[in-house]
Amino acid sequence: MDFNVPSAIGPQIPNVVTQPTPSSNSKINWNDYNFPPCIHIVHFSLAELQGPVKRFVLCIYLSFLIIIGVLIINLLSTIIQVSKYTKGINMFFTFLNIVIFIPVSAFTAYSGYCGACRRPPESGTILRYKICQGVVCILWLVFSIIRGGCFNGWTRITLLKREKESAANFCIFLTVLESLGYTFSLILGLIGIIKVSDVSEEPLESEFPMPAKI
Repeated sequence: MDFNVPSAIGPQIPNVVTQPTPSSNSKINWNDYNFPPCIHIVHFSLAELQGPVKRFVLCIYLSFLIIIGVLIINLLSTIIQVSKYTKGINMFFTFLNIVIFIPVSAFTAYSGYCGACRRPPESGTILRYKICQGVVCILWLVFSIIRGGCFNGWTRITLLKREKESAANFCIFLTVLESLGYTFSLILGLIGIIKVSDVSEEPLESEFPMPAKI
C-alpha cells in the first residue's frame, strides 16, 4: 500500500511555511540617514515605531523642539531688550546659547532614541542618555529662574515691571513663554529618565509589519 497518496476523504490541508519574524532591529533602517532635515547625519523616524516606544520617543522629541522654540523666543526678547534696556553683549550670548544648546539637546534626544529603540538594549547608550538628560534638566531648571545676561527666567519679570515703556509688557509675555518652555522641557526630560529603561525592554512593533509567506 502506498501511504504517500493523499486521502480522497476530507479537504486537503496545504503546507503552510511561516518565515521567521525579522529581528526588531530590522524594522528600523539605521542606515537611512534622514535627520536633521537637509543635513542628514543620523536616522530618525517615528513612523517605524508604535506603542510605548513611540510615545517615549515622541516625548523626548517634543522636549527637543520646545528648546528650539525657547531659544528663538529668547533671541526675539533679547533683541527688544538690547534696544531698550540691557547691554549689547547679551546678543552675543544669545547666539552662543543657540550654537551650544541646540546640538546638546539634539544629542541628548538622539541618545534617548537609540536607548529606547536598539535591540538588544544597550546599557551604555541608556546610561549616556540618563546622564545627558539629567544635566540638561538641571540647566533648564536654572534657566527658567535666573535673569542674568541673556537669560529671561521668572525673576526677569520683576525687573521688566519697573520699565514704563509698552515694549516691557511684550517682553514680560516673552519671558513667561520662555520660562514655561524650559519648565515643560524639564518635565518631559524627567519623564524620559524615568521611562527609558522600561521602554527599552518593550518589543518593537512596526506600523508596517511584514506578512507571513505561505
